Amino acid sequence: MAGFLNRARAARLMREAQLDALVLMQPETVRWASGADPGVAASWRRAGAAAIIAPADPAAPLAAVVGDLQALDFQARSGIERVRTHPIWVETSELSAADRAGDWRAALAKQSARRPTTFDARQAIGHISELLGALAKSRIGVEESFLSVADARLVRDALPGATLIDCSSIVQRLRIVKHSMEIEWLTLAASAAETGLRALLAALRVGMTTAEMTRVWREAALAEAARLGAPQPVSAWAYIAVGEDGFAPGGPARPGDIIKIDVGCVVNGYSSDGARTVVLGEPSPIAASIHHALLDAFLAARGELKPGAPLSRIHARAMEAMRDAGFPGYSRGHFGHSCGASIWSEEWPFIGADEPTELEAGMVIALETPWYVRGVGGFIIEDQFALTDRGAKSAWTLPHELIALPA
Repeated sequence: MAGFLNRARAARLMREAQLDALVLMQPETVRWASGADPGVAASWRRAGAAAIIAPADPAAPLAAVVGDLQALDFQARSGIERVRTHPIWVETSELSAADRAGDWRAALAKQSARRPTTFDARQAIGHISELLGALAKSRIGVEESFLSVADARLVRDALPGATLIDCSSIVQRLRIVKHSMEIEWLTLAASAAETGLRALLAALRVGMTTAEMTRVWREAALAEAARLGAPQPVSAWAYIAVGEDGFAPGGPARPGDIIKIDVGCVVNGYSSDGARTVVLGEPSPIAASIHHALLDAFLAARGELKPGAPLSRIHARAMEAMRDAGFPGYSRGHFGHSCGASIWSEEWPFIGADEPTELEAGMVIALETPWYVRGVGGFIIEDQFALTDRGAKSAWTLPHELIALPA
């Protein structure tokens, strides 16, 4: 099995929820569970383009549904033997050696089939019932957070005898504990992003625009990812803000400007997340006070990053530090999040006041203490941490203090 689905952990969570199987259809989940590309049909983000069927019995094999264009590659990469295919819009045919030596036109004509405009979701979802077999009339977990109202109706129609239960939270709990390879990709992505930030700090000057800053950072980050041998695809994102607005790009940079630099690299679908704050010249007393308070809050929360710590307690420690610094009105919904392979850099769980989830070894968490103060600037301190049995290891080595550069 090439994917990262922990069948023993999944079996325990399914047993607690009294589920007999999971049907996973969100493209990111399919890729995570199988280790294979769910195919171009998944780009439409409709149910049925690709699916993984995971019985509660960890000894029972996984099964999959995928578009016919990617089927052979999917089966080879995932190691899943029971794969059902459905036609997509791309014409695919096959010619054997005998066909090529004979009447190859006739051989191709026999294979011709009517193609859908994109793919037939009803037909694709119908394969799920077939693969479930006897389990099709049991309690089935589906990712309701992904299903549109129309797609949910198709799933219910395809599984009329099943009791469908939302398994979105189970999938989230399965994905928060990372495989060692996932941690390696996230760490590599963070290292490339930090190298890019160091290059930007060396080049940053008065008059520079946010577009120029982003270009310098991105080129250095992607070059470092290539040097490290990062598996493709590799991309990069940046939220850089200059000046008093705090969140809007702003710029060009002027003496005294606060520059918020929040960046990440995406390696093989896994996005890092880290940030620092820069000032050109000497910071104003207000800016210095704000950043110092955020640093105290970051360090207070950092001290709680250990297995067994509830995320709500980490949030409480950061809020307490901000109040102690003289900012009782400061309010932040969350101070960070899990990192992984989602459509954004932030994944559940969040370091929020009402989040009881406890940290576990194998999680990768981004801890951040931001504040956007219009009239002064945007401030942020953020590191990505890998949780181990002994504590938390940061993926960045840059200091957390306000970085003062010559104006």
